[in-house]
Formats: sequence, structure tokens, C-alpha cells
Amino acid sequence: MNKILYFVLLSLIFTTSLYFADSTMKPFVTIAPSGSYFEINGKPLILDGYNEQIVSSNLIGLWANTKFARALEFAGILNETPEQVDEYFKELHDNGVNVLRIFFEFAQDPSDFSLFENPLGTVNESVVEVWDQIFALAKKYDIYLLIEPYDPYDMVIPSTNWQASPFNVVNGGPLKSLSDGFLTNPVVIKDAEFRFKFMIDHWGDSSHILAWEVNNEIDLWYGSNNDPAIKSYIKTISDFIVNYEDKKFGHHHLITVSTGASTPSGVLADVVYDNNHLDFITTHLYPPDVANPTSTIEPALTASESVLYNLEHLNYSKPYFDSEWGPIGYPDLPLQFDSQYYHNICWAEFSSGAAGIGLRWIFRNSLPEEFLQTDKAFSEIVNAPGIDWLNFKPFPTATEIRVPVQFANLIIPFSCGDESARIIWLLKDTENTDIKNLDFSSINLTVSGFKTGNYVVQLWNTYTGKLIKTIELTTQNGNLSFDANLSNMNDIAIKIFSETQID
Repeated sequence: MNKILYFVLLSLIFTTSLYFADSTMKPFVTIAPSGSYFEINGKPLILDGYNEQIVSSNLIGLWANTKFARALEFAGILNETPEQVDEYFKELHDNGVNVLRIFFEFAQDPSDFSLFENPLGTVNESVVEVWDQIFALAKKYDIYLLIEPYDPYDMVIPSTNWQASPFNVVNGGPLKSLSDGFLTNPVVIKDAEFRFKFMIDHWGDSSHILAWEVNNEIDLWYGSNNDPAIKSYIKTISDFIVNYEDKKFGHHHLITVSTGASTPSGVLADVVYDNNHLDFITTHLYPPDVANPTSTIEPALTASESVLYNLEHLNYSKPYFDSEWGPIGYPDLPLQFDSQYYHNICWAEFSSGAAGIGLRWIFRNSLPEEFLQTDKAFSEIVNAPGIDWLNFKPFPTATEIRVPVQFANLIIPFSCGDESARIIWLLKDTENTDIKNLDFSSINLTVSGFKTGNYVVQLWNTYTGKLIKTIELTTQNGNLSFDANLSNMNDIAIKIFSETQID
């Protein structure tokens, strides 16, 4: 009997020790139960953010206390202070922004001040100091970081960048060109592991890492017909990160990769979508009508189609979002046009089932206040009580919205959800001259496909983030019918959820 009590007590001590060990672990971002969104510490994390660079005008002030400060000031590059970067992060936070995607280094730099290594294996401590500050600000302002170890675009554009690269064989590196086996060369693989080990050792216990991105646009910069190499690289680096973090922390951060193809196809699709080494998928959105926009409507349609394509190929089994998009090479788009273009793509992607809005590459000298207004309104709407995002499944439901025939070609519906909840975004085709001839003040909508029960319908202003109207309805043969007023609005967001979901 004493032996039995002894072993019971020993078991309790062991279980309790595990509990307290686990309770001291910092929470990491994980995949929500639905498999379609993110969560942190049991709360949904709907993504809203941008791409940044460690030398951008918004972050350059972080270099003020590094050894390069005087040279950067002399060159006219360093004209901000750390305090101004703090204000920038605060502004992001105050407007609902919760994620930044940042390359670990900046490779377009003849003086090499922003390369992590040069030569390979020799660490630039100034880059480390900058990242110390980024992580401190991310924690202070509750912003999550998507971090990618390399900057392949700037390694080779212009070609003089490659001539100075520490990966170039003429500089003691292992490669004659970026397409000379970057994904398979054992020296490069060891360097990738070295970089991730360094990042994990310095900042890996942070709760404010959204994920590690093992490579940027992995299908573009490293040669053609590289699909087997891509698959092998993802597995090798992913396994290294998971094994190292699990040993160090007891759990690990999420892992992803990005593709330059907005809709991967062929063998690349097989490599990306059916890959248990990737926790979620991101692609980049640069088709012609997005990269060189002449309309604010067509890019939204293209963005929606891309989201639907990716989720369908994932069989809605993992989160998906677009981690880079924008008007490549067009920094001088009229601000009013660019702001509407930004607004429309954000809402088109999210209401089509993405895990948040796409992460815009700003392509402007600074982040416009108008963009932040869209971010703030978006954050207010999605974070208001109602839809249970942790369990929400964003199946395509735009075809289940019926609009009166006279508006059929003038109101474009975007929608996702399941039989108990929906997010709907209705966009007026403001570029169609026929809208001048119609009264949009009372549009009767019918939305089908619901379980029998009582529902709350909320109509939201996507520019102010304000609730316009709440309607309580009971399904009729699985349908909900209600009126929407778009007379003075370009678009409207609608949240529908069962009364049982109300917090």
C-alpha cells in the first residue's frame, strides 16, 4: 500500500512540475481552432499591418546610437531619432496595426552598414542593436513581427549589389550568382541555420514573433525549375527551427514562406500547399492591375480572386494571407486614389477569407494618415464583439447574397463564412456611370445558407469604424433579409452572427 501511495505521490509531483514549467513559457502565436486565423494567448489575432525595412524612413532613427550614426548623418540618411521611431510604433498601435513584416537585413547598401554578415560569419553588431530596439518596441506597442532572414531582391538589383555581396565567390562566398544553388549549397544552408540560431538565441523567446519566414519569394530569385530544391530547403530550415526552439523553449514559433507567384501552380503548388513544414501560406500580389493600378475596383477583384484561389488549393486547412502587395515603382500615385485603392484591396482580401488584410509595401515616402484611417476602422470593426473568429470558417459565400436586379451589376459582393456567421463587404462600382441613375438608400439584401435560429446583423462604416445599424432577425428557410443604405457610401461592411455568439 505504501508503494502505491509513493508512486501516486511521485506522479503528482511530476505532473505538477510539468504544469509549472509550462506555465512559465511565454505564449507564442498559434493557429486558431478553426485552422483559418491566428491567436495569441487564447485571443484572436486578425492581421493588420505593413512591410518595413530596417533602414526605412520610419525606422532609420534606430541607427542613431550605432557606430554608423555619424556617417549616416553626414550622408543625409539619418534624419530621425529613436524617439521618433517610438512615436511611429505608437501611431501604428493607436490605429490598430498589429503586424510588421521586416527583412532581417537590408542588402542594397554599398557601405554594408545594414548587412547582418560581411564577410559571412562576421556579425554586424549594429544590426543586432537595431533589432534589440525593434523587439522592445514590438513588445511595448503589441506589434507582431514576421521576420525573413535574407533580402534577395536587393542582393541582385542593381547588379552592383551582387558584386559587393558576401555570398559572391569573389568576396569569399560560395556562389557565382544568386541562382547558383542558393537553396542547396551547404555553405548557404549552414548560414541560414546560423542566422536563425542567432535570432532565436537573441529574441526567440518573444511572444511578439508572428512567424519565421524561411525565405522571401522563394520561387523567383534562385533560378528556374527549382521546385525540388524549394521543397528540400523548406524542410531543412523548418526542421532546424522547430528542433532548436523546442529544445530551448519547449515550443516553437510558426513557420511560413512567401512566393512571388500570387497563385502558385504546377509543381510549385504541390510544394507549397501540401507541405506539413509550413504552418500557413503567404504569397505576394503583383499582377498588372495591382502593380500598376488605373482603377480602384479591378485590383480589389483580383485580390479577392487570389485569396479564393489560395484557400481553395489549401482546402481551407491553413491560414492564408498576402504578405506583400502595392504599386511597384509608382510612389507618386495621387493620394486620394492610392488611399481608395488601399482601402478596397484590404477589405476585398479579408472579406474573401484571408487571415487579415494584405501587408502593403508602402511605395510612398511615408505612411499616409489615410491608410491608417482604414487600419483603425478595420480594427474597430473586426475586434468588436460578435463573430467568434477563433472558430469562424471563411468559406466562400458571395454567391449566397442576392441583390435587387437593378443593382446587380453596380454592387459587388465579397463574403466569407459558414452557416452561423458571415463577414460581408459590399462595394459600389463607382467607376460605372450608371450608378448616377439609381437610388441606393434602401437596398434589400437576402443572404442564404444559415442554420435555423436568431441572428444579429450589424452594418458598419468602413471609413470611420462606426456601427451604423443593428438588426435582429430570425431565419426564414435559412435566409436573412434586410435593407442596407449605400446612398452616401462607396462600400459597407456587414457582420452577421448567431445570437448565441454574442460575448
